[in-house]
Amino acid sequence: MLMHPLVVHFPIAFWLASTFFDLLGWRRPGTLYRDMALWLVGLGLVGAAGSILLGWTDLLAQERQGVGTGLVLRHNVHSWLAYTATAAYLGVFVGRRRMENRPALGILLLSLVGAVLVTVAGYLGGDMRSVM
Repeated sequence: MLMHPLVVHFPIAFWLASTFFDLLGWRRPGTLYRDMALWLVGLGLVGAAGSILLGWTDLLAQERQGVGTGLVLRHNVHSWLAYTATAAYLGVFVGRRRMENRPALGILLLSLVGAVLVTVAGYLGGDMRSVM
């Protein structure tokens, strides 16, 4: 049984919600939305660690069962998109902590880039899962 597909939804949902709250917090007074975004990014990072570990565990199990090289190559693209999204959200988390919840265009843009990357990675992962 593959475990990665069971847990990967959590970091994706946390990160996409954090980007939504980053957008809300960009023009609204107060720190509520930016605080929520920070917590969601942090939870997403914790979930991503488990998701990455389970993804590699699942891939190794599939390789032992003899999956083709096409699937492995597609997994590599999916993985690097996910790693880059994780790095983007790590940058958002660190940047947000250093900015002490002041609005910052760079952090917002990094959050949007992370959202696009994690969406594409999730799409490729779901597509890959349908052929496994």
